[in-house]
Amino acid sequence: MKHRLIIFLTLALMSLTSLASGIDYIDQGNKAYDQKQFKKAVEMYERALRDGESSQLRYNLGNAYYRLNDRANAVLNFERALKLAPSNGDARFNLKFVNEKSKINETSGSNYFSSLLSDWVGHLSSNTWAIISLALFVLMLAGIACYRIASSVALQKTGFFGAIVMGILALLALASAFYMYHHTTKTIYAIVMTDKTPANKSPRDGEKEEFKLPSGTKVEIVDSISNKNSDGGTWYMIETTTNKTGWIKKADLEKI
Repeated sequence: MKHRLIIFLTLALMSLTSLASGIDYIDQGNKAYDQKQFKKAVEMYERALRDGESSQLRYNLGNAYYRLNDRANAVLNFERALKLAPSNGDARFNLKFVNEKSKINETSGSNYFSSLLSDWVGHLSSNTWAIISLALFVLMLAGIACYRIASSVALQKTGFFGAIVMGILALLALASAFYMYHHTTKTIYAIVMTDKTPANKSPRDGEKEEFKLPSGTKVEIVDSISNKNSDGGTWYMIETTTNKTGWIKKADLEKI
């Protein structure tokens, strides 16, 4: 009798676990968001992340955090959405909106043309640019073949100049692929999570403060050090989009 009871309880527990694991947390989060229960929406989306993340899920989570006036986590999740899918236009638009509303300066020291070009390249992933480059290379070969075998002068000219244009575009697409690969895998970016975070001249408490950063600011991590002589914490040397550098505690940052 006891064995049957144990088996029954085990099966019941397994059934409850299966039901719990089958909960669609994304759907629950969407319903909570529509009902303006933004704290619950965040909780549901965070649970959904345990089963895997996607650009759309990060985008939804960013929206929920923004509704809770949590600028840092909103920016962080929009950035992560774009890292997963650079073509996510909604995440890009909302990220720009939050930065503009928060008056966070996201312009670098580059000129307008280079900034516009960088933003345009960033709409596609490195893999997509690589595929485009390969397709353009094939078209270039087709143009060369047309030039070599065409019987008319008009087709030969079309093939010749078409091959040149396709070759140039293929090189540009390949350069874009390398740029995005480095941007997403080699360069480490982070979001400032605490407001008025001080950036020190050196990685120690009590050192000269160079400047302060508002929460939600995107920075590049260029170096790190574990300071065993003071509080034993890790410090990151960061560079802002306006080319300012300083040392910030690891606890004040969250990597994208």
